Amino acid sequence: MSRPTMPFISASRITGFLLAVAFVAAPAQAQEMTPADIVGVYQGFVSSSGAYWEITTTFKIDEAGQLVGSYIYDENGGSYMGELSRIRLTDDRKIVTIWSEALGSGVLEAEFSEGFSAFTGLWSGLEDDDAVYPWVGKRLE
Repeated sequence: MSRPTMPFISASRITGFLLAVAFVAAPAQAQEMTPADIVGVYQGFVSSSGAYWEITTTFKIDEAGQLVGSYIYDENGGSYMGELSRIRLTDDRKIVTIWSEALGSGVLEAEFSEGFSAFTGLWSGLEDDDAVYPWVGKRLE
C-alpha cells in the first residue's frame, strides 16, 4: 500500500496544534501511569530538517507484554518508518524511549496530558544530544 506524500505544514497550523496540545497537557493532579494508558494512535507533528512534518505515532503492548511503539512520517517526498523501543515510564505521565529508523536513532522524552489524550515531547539524535526538537501527538478517537 502506498502512502500519499504529506505536504509541508504551515506555521499557523502548527501553532494552533501546539496550543491545543498545551491546553490539554496543562498541569493537573498527578495520575499514576500504566502502559495500557498510552496505548493508541496519535497524530501530530515532528520537527526535522528545519521544518515540521505530520507524524503518526502508535503505542501498543506486544506479545511479550511489553510497551512498544512505531511511527511514520513523510519528509521531502520520502516516507520514513521507525520503531520506539525500551520505553520506560518515569515520573507521573512521562516516558523515555529509544527511537530508531534507517536514518539514525536517538532518544524521545515525552509527557502525556491528563487522560492520556495527547503528548508533547522532545527528541534528539544519538550523535547530537545537545540539540532537541519537538515531537507532539494527539490521540485519534
